[in-house]
Amino acid sequence: MANKLDIFYIGTYGKAADPTIYGCHFDKTSGNLSVFQRFAGIEQASFLAVHPGGRILYACSETGETRGEPSGSVHSLSIDPQTGELEALEDGLTYGEHPCYVSVSVEGDALYVANYSGGNAAVIPLSFEGRLEEPASSVIAGEGELGTLKDRQEKPHAHCIDPLPATPYVYVADLGTDSVYIHRRSVDGRSLLRTGSLRLEPGSGPRHIAVKEGLSYAYIIGELDSHVTVAQIGSEGKLEAVQRISALPQGFQGESWAADIHLSPDGRFLYVSNRGHDSIAAFSVNTENGRLSLIQHISTGGTYPRNFALSPDGEWLLAANQNSGSVNVFRRDPQTGLLEETDSLLNVPSPVCIRFL
Repeated sequence: MANKLDIFYIGTYGKAADPTIYGCHFDKTSGNLSVFQRFAGIEQASFLAVHPGGRILYACSETGETRGEPSGSVHSLSIDPQTGELEALEDGLTYGEHPCYVSVSVEGDALYVANYSGGNAAVIPLSFEGRLEEPASSVIAGEGELGTLKDRQEKPHAHCIDPLPATPYVYVADLGTDSVYIHRRSVDGRSLLRTGSLRLEPGSGPRHIAVKEGLSYAYIIGELDSHVTVAQIGSEGKLEAVQRISALPQGFQGESWAADIHLSPDGRFLYVSNRGHDSIAAFSVNTENGRLSLIQHISTGGTYPRNFALSPDGEWLLAANQNSGSVNVFRRDPQTGLLEETDSLLNVPSPVCIRFL
């Protein structure tokens, strides 16, 4: 395979009989996209993660029932080291309905899953090679004071679970309780103990968190109020809010829900997707105090942009427009952080997650 090609995967909403994961090539010289595999068999493959070893892809099946149990499922797929092609390995229950987020422990020995409707998070042990070892070794029940938006915050809704790099701490963002919960992993990695929490503004609905090794700030996007909360990371993973800034243009009156959030590879810029305003918001990061300054809004070239991804070299951004069925490519200036539209796109039904290998 030519050096100029990166491999990435797109997770999509769809029935099990249809392709819901697309294996793709990205030409980092031209920005062009192409599909090399259409993988079927996983219903509603809404979120993806790659094992640190690079040989296994994990996919959530965002359903409310699996084999008669009130649970979604997670699937592991082997990645061919030469071609990037996927082959099904095994699947297991997530012990909660509608899993919407999956990540891997820093050590590569546990899979973390957030169950949105189940309102809980699960720890699934992994073998040395990254294979699923059922059953889940720990299920963390959602609890806490509910938010103020009764139609969306009627119960706990775990929306993401992410390890804090180079530490034993793991964050769970709960949209229903306006909180990020801090956990410490056990020595054997099979369970998580809650050690604290950060309560955000009422009605914010925390959805995703951006953290990076070496940075002492976490960036939390609120789905329901489209604001980024900047939180200083203290000892034992503790979080203290230091800034709150909107991801929407000043004066915007329409309906919009924030979705995804990512830091640039060098940690100097932050990006957020807006569903409704249908844009990416770009911020510069003050590397001394972590605070953000808005520098750009740019249309994603489609509707309802859910997740997006920065290319490994940091020179491109790929946005998944769920409702218009396209992945659109933007050139990124690593020095200024600004994004520029390109003509490159890939039409895919209901794309919702992008993961580079």
